[in-house]
Amino acid sequence: MRKALFTLHKYAGLVLGLLLSLIGLTGSLLVFDHALDEQLAPHTVTFRPSEAPASYADILAAARAAVPGNPAPKRLMTPRQSGSPYVVRFPGAEGAPGPIEVSVSPFDAEVLAVRGWGTPGYTMTWLYRLHYTLLSGKQGKTVVGLMGLLLMVFCITGAVLWWPKKSRTGGRRWGKAFSISRSGNRFRFYFDVHRVFGIYFLPLLLVTSFSGVTLVFPQQVRAVVSAVFPTEPLAALPGSHTDRGQPISPDRAAAIAQEEFPGGVLKRIYLPRDATDSYGVSVRAAGEVWQNYGASFARVDQYSGEVLMVENVTTIPLGNKILRWQFPLHNGDALGLAGRWLVLLAGLVPGLLFGTGAYLWWKKRVLRRAKSRSPEKPAREGKQAAQTGLRSTP
Repeated sequence: MRKALFTLHKYAGLVLGLLLSLIGLTGSLLVFDHALDEQLAPHTVTFRPSEAPASYADILAAARAAVPGNPAPKRLMTPRQSGSPYVVRFPGAEGAPGPIEVSVSPFDAEVLAVRGWGTPGYTMTWLYRLHYTLLSGKQGKTVVGLMGLLLMVFCITGAVLWWPKKSRTGGRRWGKAFSISRSGNRFRFYFDVHRVFGIYFLPLLLVTSFSGVTLVFPQQVRAVVSAVFPTEPLAALPGSHTDRGQPISPDRAAAIAQEEFPGGVLKRIYLPRDATDSYGVSVRAAGEVWQNYGASFARVDQYSGEVLMVENVTTIPLGNKILRWQFPLHNGDALGLAGRWLVLLAGLVPGLLFGTGAYLWWKKRVLRRAKSRSPEKPAREGKQAAQTGLRSTP
């Protein structure tokens, strides 16, 4: 059984490890995507603050006027931190990789940038497309989800292969299993790096891979979670009670929704898609541990201002909470700044494991070829194998 797991672990890693490394590396870069974007596009944060911030209506009007064709906006995203702009999203042109995003100053509603999401000119969103879909749409997204499942398999098989065998005295060498040898043997060093980094980052790799699978296959994961934990089914989002009248302003809709979440922080406003739709307001409610994610929300009638639906993530059933936690766990936001750095490091680990694993495989092949050329010297080759640590390989 152990030999079969080793073969699966080795050859699956050699064939697909490079792709997993790419997904992990891009994921690491995206942990601080907004901060990096502001460094790459400093004009989006170049504005003069004032004591009177612009209204949401002014922000939306300015953004709409800056987009050719004057389309209706889809959502407004509030500044992630002091000094960041509002971002208004519009539908993208047919065939475009994503929507249009307009950055707007929060004080005088000055338009700072108009960019196409997912394009090379909008670097961090292009990396997001690469990470999430491999630049290949739905098919690429499915492949990424399958890679997440494969990473979970790697974690399980790797843990089994790492588990120390019993010594002749009946004990297990736990200290050796968690340490890297400094004997000077290069093969042994890379072997220890492979297994020790793998086991230390195992919990994080399992969390990020499972959360990634959840984002790609939400319905399938929901079915699994619902079978184990109490989970309420998804409710249909309510529309407005009429399709006539004078709509309330987005500022009024946001204020009404925030009254449902005392101490909450507004994150997004989803604009009505048509005359029958309602406002959607996303809020980070008091008690939510993450900073940049608003998992609680309310729906507000666009004409009467009636609150049609409220969901506070701190009071929903456990199964729903597990599902809502997956996105902030995937990018580390759920664990604060330390969590983001841990997720960043975890994203680099697949590349490290692929590199060290490929080296071990190549080194063993070189040794086998050397042995096949010198069959008359088995004792000498056996000694070399022991020196390179091959007998310690699982």
